[in-house]
Amino acid sequence: MTTEAQPQVFTCIVCADAVDVRMSAECNWCDGRYHLNQRNDIEAKDCGEVWIDDQYLALQFACQNCLSGPAAASRGVTGTPAPAPRRQAAPRLRRYRKRA
Repeated sequence: MTTEAQPQVFTCIVCADAVDVRMSAECNWCDGRYHLNQRNDIEAKDCGEVWIDDQYLALQFACQNCLSGPAAASRGVTGTPAPAPRRQAAPRLRRYRKRA
């Protein structure tokens, strides 16, 4: 008798729908499972994000609930808008005195 292992099913922390372990991720902040499409060739639900943390050079996973709170600091997101870029000053022309 062979029995196939059934995929584990969890409840999404964001939308409360069922989520298969293969199409989900675990949030680094609240430890809850959320929908995360890990493939580009199929359409699927996303209830969070994944990104590369610049400081630790590691993948960070966060659900939509945590993205506006503790996960925002790791992504470099702040509540204030980014400052406008500075205008570049025109190059200065130098004047040299003629030698006698």
